[in-house]
Formats: sequence, C-alpha cells, structure tokens
Amino acid sequence: MKIKVIWGGIFLLLVVLVLIVSDGEWRQSSKSEMKKVSLRLMWYHQAQFAGYIVAKEKGFYREAGLEVEIRPAGPDLYPHVTVANGTDDFGVGVPNQIILARSNGVPLKILAQVFQDSANRYVLKSSNKIDSLADLKGKKVGLWLGGDEAEFVSMLNSEGLTVKDVQVVPQGYSVIPFLEDEYTLSQVTIYNELQQIIASGIEKEELQVLSPKEYGSAILSDLLFTSEQVIHKSPDTVNKFTEASLRGWVYVANNPDEALEIILKKYPQLERSIQQSQLLEVVKLLGNVDELGEMNLDDYENTIRILVLSGQLRNPISSRDLILAN
Repeated sequence: MKIKVIWGGIFLLLVVLVLIVSDGEWRQSSKSEMKKVSLRLMWYHQAQFAGYIVAKEKGFYREAGLEVEIRPAGPDLYPHVTVANGTDDFGVGVPNQIILARSNGVPLKILAQVFQDSANRYVLKSSNKIDSLADLKGKKVGLWLGGDEAEFVSMLNSEGLTVKDVQVVPQGYSVIPFLEDEYTLSQVTIYNELQQIIASGIEKEELQVLSPKEYGSAILSDLLFTSEQVIHKSPDTVNKFTEASLRGWVYVANNPDEALEIILKKYPQLERSIQQSQLLEVVKLLGNVDELGEMNLDDYENTIRILVLSGQLRNPISSRDLILAN
C-alpha cells in the first residue's frame, strides 16, 4: 500500500514538472515570437508622448505582436537622424524635418500626422502687447534656431517684414530670460514652456499669445514616421505599429485622467501638475479623434512653402512623396 502511495506521489510530481516546463517553454516561445522594435521620441518621456506610453502600458503593442522600446531623445539627439541611420525603427518628428531629410535624399516616410496644429506659440507680456507684427520692429525676439524659426519668418513675411526687422536672440529651453524681460517675444510650445510661464505666477490673461495659424504659417507638430528601409523590410510590422500607436492616442483622448495616472506610474519622477496641464493641451492638438492620424497634403505643401521662404529648402519636393499611402 505504501509503495502505491509513493509511486502515485512521484507520478503526480512528474505531471506537475511537465506542466511547469511546458508552460515555461510556451512563455518563452510566445516571447520569442514578439517583434522587437524601437520608437525614438523627440524629447524626454512626458505627457507630450502619452499615446505611445499608453499603447505600451495598456498592452496595445503586445496585442499586435510587438515588443516596443520607447527611447527618449534630448537637445543633441534627433529622431530623424537615428531612424535614418537605422539606430531606431520609428520616430516622432515634425513635417519640416521629414521634408528637409527627403530633399537631401534621406528616404523617410510619414505614417500618421498625430497633432493637427502647430504646438508653437509666440508670447508677449501684456505690457508689451502689439497690434501688429510691425510693432516688433527693432525689438528683441527669442527664437529656437536651427530650423525652428521658419514659422516666425513666415509670420513676419505675411505682414511684409523680414527677420532683419527684429533682433533675433537664440533662446534655450528656459523661460527665465523671457520672465526677466531679456526679450519682448518668446517662442514657446503650448504644452511646455507656456505652462512654465503660467506656473511662474503670470496669469494667461496677462499674456498675448500669437498663433502661427492666424498668419497662415503653422507647421504641424508631432507625427509618426519611419524609413523606407523599414517599410520594405517589414510592411506588416509598420502597419501594426501605426495602428497600435493611434489606438493609444484614441484611448488618451477618451480617458485623459487614466492616461495621466499611467504616465505618472511609469515615470514617477514627473511632476503631476505639469503633466496634467501638458496632457490637456496635447489632447487639444489631436483635433477630431475620428480623423486621428490624417495626413493632409495641403498642410505639407504649406510647410514646403514656408521652408522655401525661410531659405531652408532649396530643392522642393512633392508632398505626396512624404507619406506612406494606404
């Protein structure tokens, strides 16, 4: 009787071990079938990139069979460069970067236009309020250079002015010089520097905020892109990644409070109040969620015009060449 019990116990133990090993092999096999890809952001992890963070944390990428590494960028690290050289598979960028890259023979393609407006604004204190851009003649204006000044050049041109009519001051990423009146006007993003200015104690009503859209000079902000090499090598992966990313953005638009909690849980070093205000502005930039990711050729044609006007683009390209047609 004891022998039967012992052998029964051994048999049960073997069954359990087989199940454990089989489960481990299944998990390993399942994991190995996941396609590893990388996404390079335009800046550090923050609410600006909520859709991608949520897509990963909610398992949207995993459901698409993708294991996605979301990599931060920085002041000297550019997604259009890392994607072009193969360091990253996908990137977050802006139209002017993709246009200039393609005009120089770098085969990048836009997959989805996530933000449907420019995130840039140009702010003045109410004490320096202007009636027209002509009032800025001879005044100091703080701009991000290296190509980011194109919008403001176009804005000036719309009123018959050039950059020679103002004193351009290369600005960094701190709002302190503007707060201390080192220049009259400052270029900001609505989800970052503008929020910092307001957080410093200046009410929004005490600011004059100029939108490049009002001057026909808006360059749309964040888009999703990749290289033609990635498209040719893994078209199915490109489609799955794009769809899962847009799914993440739709979720953010419909569930902003939950999205905020997901971001703060993943990156606890971030300050809640800043991320909350940033997310609010980012959701506004998405436009109509039913048309999320839509690529309008007219917007890209306008960007090409702006880049030619600013002297950055000498070899204009077709806007159709920019996008991955479905």
